[in-house]
Amino acid sequence: MGSSYCIWWIIAVIHISNPLIQTIHAKTPQSPVQCNESGCTLQNSYGAWGDRKDCIALNITYPTTEEEFRLAVSNAVQNNLKVKVVTKFSHTIPKLACPEGKNTLLISTEKYGSDIQIDAANLAVTADSGVGLRALIDAVENAGFSLVAAPYWEGVSIGGLISTGAHGSSWWGKGGAVHDHVLGLSLIVPASQSEGYAKILRLEAQDPLFNAAKVSLGVLGAISKVSILVFFMKAMLLEKKTNDFLDFCTHKIHDDTLNKRRMMYIQNKKSV
Repeated sequence: MGSSYCIWWIIAVIHISNPLIQTIHAKTPQSPVQCNESGCTLQNSYGAWGDRKDCIALNITYPTTEEEFRLAVSNAVQNNLKVKVVTKFSHTIPKLACPEGKNTLLISTEKYGSDIQIDAANLAVTADSGVGLRALIDAVENAGFSLVAAPYWEGVSIGGLISTGAHGSSWWGKGGAVHDHVLGLSLIVPASQSEGYAKILRLEAQDPLFNAAKVSLGVLGAISKVSILVFFMKAMLLEKKTNDFLDFCTHKIHDDTLNKRRMMYIQNKKSV
């Protein structure tokens, strides 16, 4: 306690006495998509792709509702455009978000993240695919619930982390992969002219396409909504306390056993 106080006191004195030392403030990174009259360039959150080549698209659109999302896919189908969905920070190392070819379109979920619905009766939360993980965690916790699993970086979108198989490190229940706790999702896919060139599939666990659609890397369609299992926070805390107690008991028994063996070994050594 004393040493920690002294360290902070020294840092404060140096900071005040030296005008060259400046306070550093974190800020949100710029958009990964930069556009001009010739088209749009997509970067990832690291600033460079593995092949060191730019990702070029003709245009980008920013839907704000699920219907606008469907219309964007419909427009691409009608005009024979190759489409990829890009998230707010483009948090990916491989070029999963980069469409190949000349006639290409990017659909960004940066502005598609306003709807979060919590179903307390069925222990589920349904959110737009563009909702950020931090916003989802906050909404769920404010309602008294908790996500079962999540990756460590909170800037990913819920649709992006599902479709790429992002995971945490938990071994509890089904494990730390978020897609293993998905209850349902909505997938926007190309359709016939009579269906408006694009339609929304509502998939649940019993659907044959469900498992493939969860971790589809964006090749089966555009994920528009995701439903995920949640737990009561009190239940999670009780589970943690129970596990901590069991761990304590296990280690206590293990330590007692080792101590008894050490005593027997010492007694045997003395008798020799």
